[in-house]
Amino acid sequence: MLERAAESEVDGIHVPVARRADLILLTLYAGGPQDAWDIEQLLAGAETDAVIADVERELPRLPRHASHLWLRIRE
Repeated sequence: MLERAAESEVDGIHVPVARRADLILLTLYAGGPQDAWDIEQLLAGAETDAVIADVERELPRLPRHASHLWLRIRE
């Protein structure tokens, strides 16, 4: 994820910022009770088709529970 992160400057320091798809993947991995809603909010932004494609490309690398949550959200 770090290699895909965008660089941003905060108080003169360059820091990596995760892409929206990577935030979704991290949230799927966590799989907590609030996470489905959080992911739905992340999907509400612009360029959703590209984000979904990025998530689905990386999803097989996550544990099975992450795929189950993703399918539930996408229904």
